[in-house]
Amino acid sequence: MKKTEYSMKKQSVIAGKAVRFQHKTQEVPFYHTEFDGDVFTLALSEETAPTYLGGTFKTRSDDLFIMTYPKSGTHWVSYISDQIAKKASLQRLEKDLYIGGIPFLDRTPPAELASLSSPRAMYSHLPYRFTPHHPTQLLKYIVVARNPKDVAVSQFNFLKNMKMFDFEGSWDDFLTLFMDGKGFGGSYFDWVLQWWEHQNNDNVLFITYEDLKKDLVKEVGMISHFLNHSLSSTELQEVAAACTFEAMKKNKIGAIEKNKAKTMKKDQSFYRKGIIGDWQNYFSPEQTKAFDDWCELNLKGTGLHFEFS
Repeated sequence: MKKTEYSMKKQSVIAGKAVRFQHKTQEVPFYHTEFDGDVFTLALSEETAPTYLGGTFKTRSDDLFIMTYPKSGTHWVSYISDQIAKKASLQRLEKDLYIGGIPFLDRTPPAELASLSSPRAMYSHLPYRFTPHHPTQLLKYIVVARNPKDVAVSQFNFLKNMKMFDFEGSWDDFLTLFMDGKGFGGSYFDWVLQWWEHQNNDNVLFITYEDLKKDLVKEVGMISHFLNHSLSSTELQEVAAACTFEAMKKNKIGAIEKNKAKTMKKDQSFYRKGIIGDWQNYFSPEQTKAFDDWCELNLKGTGLHFEFS
């Protein structure tokens, strides 16, 4: 009965394909948006999905898109980019919904983005095929990937701790969903490998969460160079210092952390651990073997490798 009831809620059609909002079923037991059979985050709503899933967003030649599969460093790189821009005297619009001054594309009404001055920066969880592109504009994309074991653990805890998802499943339940391509944001490898195919494009900067953890100053410098901002060594150090996990948690960066009493269960922090290798506290030996085989199958021949510890 619950599956039927949920399936009848907020149905629509975009580009001739079925879309369901605030959707939850036995197969995907947390609230999500479903479009053409694929899982998307709740951020896509009746107000935003027709534009972003329908491919009608009006881009500008100097737009920047920060693209991440959910729980891969979204807040981190968005805040880094915002701090770099501010060092370069590009002031962003401050709003609680945003990470610093960068709006969440999937959630933000197109009219609101149209009102922003250029150059615009936006972050998004959309897969490559739905990301705004233009045949003649050389739009810029910063793509952030994180090793899938830590992504799975981070997603599991996020779903369990956020009220809006109403997820009561176990770790075993979620890992099965994740490996079946029904994680929070859809298929992990579909998302990452679609972007990896474009990693050598001049307008794409493909970075990893693990490299950010290893040498944040170096990665901040790469991002700054990609954005054509010439920051001094001192300025790069200052941006990196402001963008450590500890500093962002202390300063309550992001709307979720600022409103955690309303959005999270038991008033927990949005900032959990921010480390590499937390998966070792969750995966059983059998799960590790199955997951490693799954990764090997999907990554074979791609040239993409991840650090898991």
